[in-house]
Amino acid sequence: VGESGCGKTTTGRSIIRLYHITSGSIYYKGVRIGAGSRWNVKEIKYTNLRYNAKVKELKGLLKDGKISQDEYNSEFNKAKEYRDNVVRVQKEKIKQIKHDDKHVSRKLMSEIQMIFQDPIDSLDPRMTVEDIIQEGLRIQGFTNKAENHEKVVNVLEKVGLIADYCNRYPHEFSGGQRQRIGIARALVMNPKLLICDEPISALDVSIRAQIINLLNELKEEMGLTIMFIAHDLSVVKYFCDRIAVMYFGEIVELATSDELFKHPLHPYTKSLLSAIPKPNPLTEKERVRIVYNPREVHDYSVDKPSFVEIRPGHFVLANKAEVEKYNKEMDEIDSSLLKEKEAEESLVQENVKDNVIEKTDDIFSGNIVEESKEEEKTDKKDPSETLLKQRSGEIKKVYHVKKVDGKWEIILKDGLKVIKTFNTKVEALEFANNLAKSQNGTVLVHASKGKNKGKFIK
Repeated sequence: VGESGCGKTTTGRSIIRLYHITSGSIYYKGVRIGAGSRWNVKEIKYTNLRYNAKVKELKGLLKDGKISQDEYNSEFNKAKEYRDNVVRVQKEKIKQIKHDDKHVSRKLMSEIQMIFQDPIDSLDPRMTVEDIIQEGLRIQGFTNKAENHEKVVNVLEKVGLIADYCNRYPHEFSGGQRQRIGIARALVMNPKLLICDEPISALDVSIRAQIINLLNELKEEMGLTIMFIAHDLSVVKYFCDRIAVMYFGEIVELATSDELFKHPLHPYTKSLLSAIPKPNPLTEKERVRIVYNPREVHDYSVDKPSFVEIRPGHFVLANKAEVEKYNKEMDEIDSSLLKEKEAEESLVQENVKDNVIEKTDDIFSGNIVEESKEEEKTDKKDPSETLLKQRSGEIKKVYHVKKVDGKWEIILKDGLKVIKTFNTKVEALEFANNLAKSQNGTVLVHASKGKNKGKFIK
């Protein structure tokens, strides 16, 4: 994941060799399938420049009489030997890079397939669906037409299309169907690694769900490894096991989905998470948008960053000072989550005790029924009229404590108003009880467990 232009698509296309990388190496199953020699060429160039500058400096010192001829010869030989060694090593590496880049196994590369972002532009409008899907098979030397046709029919059925579509052209299909044809084209090669370059960004919301579910089923059925490129973090969390966050062509954080959402460490990751919209308009108003400015957040003038494994399986780009800071942040998050968990457990135990008391106390249970009947009566009344009576004291105020989208809200019954929102149930109950005492009201809690599940109880 990452913003537009950060290098996600370039990375995917470079792996499948649609782009020729300028420097570095790409390894698949221990075999180098892509390599670039730009860095090696630059190393030779700058080594020669440093060598020439050193020789010029030595000649100046010899001319001024600051060093003897023997010292000049000694320093000159050292510089020349170093230059020759660097040039020789880099030329050998360049030769090996060119050899590896030209002799990549086609069979090995056929294990890597790609699903492209735009289902319209990625399909040739002059070819039928069968020709589009068969093209890869023919390139790999599968020339038997009957076998190829059978493979095409099987893979079309696998992606939810029918055999009758074989003779149709891409313009005759909807966007979702075109994307399924693109998936079928990749699957017919029986890949081991599938690169999905934003396969759902050009589709409607309902079609997106279908494509995601299809990819999930294929992943389990065929044992695929999928590199999923996307913008939507909520989709990525649902679909992916591990998430890599990329910024400006560099991975800044890598962790499992649950770990990344539980402990977002890098400021850019926090910025991406803060951009996720919430479906609840009440909590959406309180959402704080974090803007990432690397010049303000980081100071790499002295201590340069490196990709550090801060916890098992959790990597982050940081220097030593930031690693210490991130460790403290993780400890604070863990302690707050532990406290919340303990509070929830204590509330569950209290609810269990209350349920036991309820079974033996008929009067108390009768009160609950009366309360619910009173609420049903007030539901039929005009909210504004009820609110005026509550303020005048004619009707007792009832405060509901209810969990909505992970947060606990205190709602004034029939007042159509959320009074306050809390992160934990303990804080919400404490505030509601104090408010009820001061206003001579009643607190009802929305039960999520037990025999009163779904009801408001005292």
